Amino acid sequence: MGVRAITRLPSGEYRVNFYYWNQIGMKHRGRKKFRTLRLAETFYAERIREFEAKVHVGSKERGSITVKQFLDQHYYPWAQKAKKSYPVERVFMRNTEVRWGERRLSSITVFDIEKWRIEMKQKVCPATVSRRLAYLRSFFKFAHAGMTDEDGHTVGGGFIGDNPMRHVRSPKTKLPLRPPTILAPDEIARLKPDGTRGMDLVLFCIYSGMRRGEIFRMRYEDIDRVAGVIRIPVTKNDEPRIIPLTKQLAGIIDRQPVDDSGFVFSWKGRQTRDCRSAINQALWRVGITRRVRMHDLRHTFGSYLAMNGVDLDERMALMGHKTITAARIYTHYYTKRLSESMERLMEAYETAEEKTKGHKKGTEAIAV
Repeated sequence: MGVRAITRLPSGEYRVNFYYWNQIGMKHRGRKKFRTLRLAETFYAERIREFEAKVHVGSKERGSITVKQFLDQHYYPWAQKAKKSYPVERVFMRNTEVRWGERRLSSITVFDIEKWRIEMKQKVCPATVSRRLAYLRSFFKFAHAGMTDEDGHTVGGGFIGDNPMRHVRSPKTKLPLRPPTILAPDEIARLKPDGTRGMDLVLFCIYSGMRRGEIFRMRYEDIDRVAGVIRIPVTKNDEPRIIPLTKQLAGIIDRQPVDDSGFVFSWKGRQTRDCRSAINQALWRVGITRRVRMHDLRHTFGSYLAMNGVDLDERMALMGHKTITAARIYTHYYTKRLSESMERLMEAYETAEEKTKGHKKGTEAIAV
C-alpha cells in the first residue's frame, strides 16, 4: 500500500495505516489504533481485501451531486455524530438548502459566498456572520478534503476541486474586554424560593455558576450526596469537573418533580431546551425588569467570587475555565476590591498619624 502498515506507538498501542475507496471512487488514507497486534493485523487484512475488491467505489461522478443531495446523504449524517453544534448548525444549513439546494455543489463559487456574506452583514451582527461562515467553512472543507470519523476513516472529500471558502474572510469580532452584566446585591436579596420553576433556575444558576447546557443536561445520577458534589461529565472544554453540593443547591434539587427522563430540570418528560420566559417572569415578579440572560447569572456567580477574594485557581476550577484569559473578565471586580482595601489602609495610616500627634502634644504639656 505504499506506507508502513502497522506501527507500534510509544503508548504500547498499534496504529494501522490503510487506504480505502470513498463513495465516488477516490482513494483515501485512514488510520486507526488498536490495543493488541492481533486486532491490528485482523483489521488490516480486512481493509486489504476491501481495497483490492474496490467495494466502496460508487457510481456517482465527481461534481454531479447537488447541494441538497450532498447535505442529506453525506454531511448531515457525519455532523450529527461528530459535531456538538449540529442542532444549531442544522438550522442555518436549511437556509443553504433554500438558497443553493438545487445547484450543483461544484458550481458554488467564492462570488456566491461573498454575495451572501454581504447580505448577512446588513441584517445581523459581525459575530453572527462569523459563526455562520464557520458553518460554511466546515461544510466546504468536508466536501473538498473530507473529515475523519470515529473509526479513523476519512469521510467526504473529492466532491469539489477547490474550496471556495479559502478566499473568504470572516469579519473582525474581537471587542474590548468589558465587565459582564451582573445582579446588584439588593437585587439578589429579593430572590427567594417561591415554588416556581423559573425562580429555582435563577437561584440554581447563582448558587452553582454552571453553564446553561450543563444545568439542562444534569441528571440525578450525576448528584453524589455521599461525596457532597455535583459531577459534570460533559463540559464546554471537554474536561469533567465537580461542583460542591451546598444545602441551597440540594434544596432546589429536592423541590424538582421526578419523571422518567432522569433530568433534574426536565419539562414534560424530556430535556429542557429553553427557559428564557420562565426566568424573565421570575425576575419580573421581584421587580427586576431589565434584560437578564441566563449566562448573566453565571457572570454574577463569578463576579461575587472575585469580589469576595476567592483565589484565581479556585475560581477557574469552580467555573470550569480552562485558561486565565477566560477568567480575566472578572478582574474588574477584584481590582475594585483591592482599591477599597487600599483606601481602608490609607485611613488607618491617617488615624495612626493623628494618634501620634496627640501623644506628642500630651508629652510636651507634661514636660512644661
